[in-house]
Amino acid sequence: MPTLLELKNVCVQRGAHLALNNLSLSIEAGEHVAILGPNGSGKSTLIKTITRECYPLLQPETSLRILGQDNWNIFDLRSHLGVVSNDLMAQCTRDITGLELVLSGFFGSIGIWRNHHVTADMRAAAHKAMARLEVEHLASRWVDELSSGEGRRLLIARALIHNPATLLLDEPTTSLDLPALREVRGRLRDLAASGVGLLLVTHHLDDIIPEIERVVLLRAGTVFLDGPKGEVLTTERLSSTFGVPVDVVTRDGYYHAW
Repeated sequence: MPTLLELKNVCVQRGAHLALNNLSLSIEAGEHVAILGPNGSGKSTLIKTITRECYPLLQPETSLRILGQDNWNIFDLRSHLGVVSNDLMAQCTRDITGLELVLSGFFGSIGIWRNHHVTADMRAAAHKAMARLEVEHLASRWVDELSSGEGRRLLIARALIHNPATLLLDEPTTSLDLPALREVRGRLRDLAASGVGLLLVTHHLDDIIPEIERVVLLRAGTVFLDGPKGEVLTTERLSSTFGVPVDVVTRDGYYHAW
């Protein structure tokens, strides 16, 4: 397959701030990669640039290609790249059930609206995705009654509705308690083992599951370091990235820092 993401000298301006500054990054399809960095390093802007919510400044040396293409219909892109964003859950109301949340992945909406025509094939695909995350029992529950962990698993099922080759995960464990953390990370490990590529964007070192072998460190809107996990996640390099002294330890394939 062509390269999943190929960004060359990408600059993105948000207000008066240059959020991405000549950022270059290449990620292959099916690769498991973590993008790590402090708040303000450009992680959110990078996600919005990939999902076409932000656009690079037009410069001769700049290019951004997804699977070899410069331009995509966003609905077509969903069959290749599923996005899991916590912003979606914040927009959900009591009028949306777990099943409707997953089905809304077909329409790029939040919930199902009167103008949406839900087919039997769509329902079958939604139930299949929910079974994959073991959340079928949440089909008729109102989303505002769910725990954070249950909601996160439904969002992952929503992103899987088109059976994409790669999931783009934006801070997937934010606000989760310990049992929910273990559950979500376990599901991500299962997906990685099944062949789904994971592109994880986070500032939590603990989110980097053992299956992720490559880590990209962002600092001040550009790539500070990119390489094998064991070479990147060191005390010295993380201290430089986050601007504070950091101690790093490993246990059972996970890295922890404080």
